[in-house]
Amino acid sequence: IAIDNIRLDKLTAKYLTETKKSDADLVAAKWQLLYYLKILKSKGIIRKGRIEVIEKNKQNKSFIEVELTEIEEKELIKIKELLENDQIPPVLNENKCKKCAYYAYCYI
Repeated sequence: IAIDNIRLDKLTAKYLTETKKSDADLVAAKWQLLYYLKILKSKGIIRKGRIEVIEKNKQNKSFIEVELTEIEEKELIKIKELLENDQIPPVLNENKCKKCAYYAYCYI
């Protein structure tokens, strides 16, 4: 399903489900899903989110439920403002930076 600049994996009456092949970066997957939920909400479609992890060569599927709260909506606004800003924020240079999904934006 394509809406604006996003493609949804699965939309039901209760959930927007995003399918991932591994659980390698669930934090990034969560924020991707929250962004999608915000886009849907702006169009009057209110759903809960669900990340479905299907790992190769494994029988089990795992599900992680995500709900768009006011806190996450405010954080998404901050992220949007950061992306639209002309100035780059200072690099943190912390150990956690090496494992961050956005490492390339700061160091490359």
